[in-house]
Amino acid sequence: MTATSDKELIKEFSAGNQVAFDAFVRRHQDRIYRLACARLYSADDAADAAQEVFLRAYKGLKRFHFHAEPFTWLYRTLENVCNEYNRRTVRDRTLNQRLEDVDALHACANDGPEQIHIRQIHHVIAQLPQRQQDVVLLRIFEGMSVEETARTLKCREGTVKAHLHKAINNLRSYFNAMNIETTDYE
Repeated sequence: MTATSDKELIKEFSAGNQVAFDAFVRRHQDRIYRLACARLYSADDAADAAQEVFLRAYKGLKRFHFHAEPFTWLYRTLENVCNEYNRRTVRDRTLNQRLEDVDALHACANDGPEQIHIRQIHHVIAQLPQRQQDVVLLRIFEGMSVEETARTLKCREGTVKAHLHKAINNLRSYFNAMNIETTDYE
């Protein structure tokens, strides 16, 4: 039995099959939530943002023209939603209050040794330029290939590799300054 592709699910949903949309959501909800957690500092905001992404998908996928991969479209929608949340957050909270919200990331992370430094890791990643953050989140945390990352970010594979290289060098510098051991991800 072969899995139905995202494109097939969207075509079925566009034709009126609600079950196809439900399958599409189930396929991507965990990934969208994890990415929202990484961008929003708050598990509650991340859950709300993920819900908003799928609400927008429900309204917009019937008009989807397949100029991009469906996940790429979802990721772009997530970027927009997270940017909206972050703009609101900046208006509504002081920086110190936002940093206290980083504790909520523990709810977003899997149990295991990676939780030991999650606050420091998130803080360091947030210091990277936005494009480097995107590449780190997709390549390292989501395990996407260079090709998939390039498609998602609508750039060339060489650009992904360059951003990843710069990001890893920046992260090493930050982690070394914080006396945290690093592993080679390139």
